[in-house]
Amino acid sequence: MNLNIAVVDDMRLDAEKLSRVVQRWLTENEQASWTLTHYMNGEELIKTFEPDKYNLVFMDILMQNLNGIDTARKIRNYDNHALIVFTTTSREFAFDAFPLHPFDYVLKPYDSERVTQVLSEAVNFLKAPDPVINVRVSRSVYSIPLRNIAVVSARDHFVELNLTDGRCLLCSMSFHEVEKVLNDDLRFLLCNRGVIINMDSVSSLTRNKDVFVMKDGSRCVIRVRGRANIIDKFTQYQLLKLKGEIQR
Repeated sequence: MNLNIAVVDDMRLDAEKLSRVVQRWLTENEQASWTLTHYMNGEELIKTFEPDKYNLVFMDILMQNLNGIDTARKIRNYDNHALIVFTTTSREFAFDAFPLHPFDYVLKPYDSERVTQVLSEAVNFLKAPDPVINVRVSRSVYSIPLRNIAVVSARDHFVELNLTDGRCLLCSMSFHEVEKVLNDDLRFLLCNRGVIINMDSVSSLTRNKDVFVMKDGSRCVIRVRGRANIIDKFTQYQLLKLKGEIQR
């Protein structure tokens, strides 16, 4: 596995300390193929950023000009899969960062044990196979990683899969068949009759808390019956993500 890591921090001493800890862990754990690149600010990273260029990004939140949250927001316009670990002197920005789906947080000044813990969890996560669903499209069968599904919608006798890369697949299978596969994955939430959303693909809730606004700008109406329970499940999922108890 090629492991490509970026450290984005305008404080050179902080970046050097973090890089040393990361390099030592990678060497001691015999990670055969890896790169580690330091960027002095968010602008430098964005200039050369490409989808899937980095598996893991350590992102300082408090940087001049383009801060870490705004930099991460730009990254998410290109790449939904890179793991982002925010580094900061305070967790006060945690709720601002949540819509960007960070993998974890590391507080400054850096504690080596904490950094290696997060790094180990990230590497294990990256090595774990992502669950897939096999869907029938016309006469072909496709294996779609669950993380690539944003919204599932019933369409008569078909199911429409809206993917995170903008593609839309019309599958010749029942909504129940798809729902059965997604039921055991905490990311997915039935928000209306015949509509399942991937909560990792939600950008925001409307002010009235009656619509999920997805990252691609589409909107998924939340049914009236059971709405409070749906919002509660979404909120609980957010909290578990913040605590690092959900990483997929």
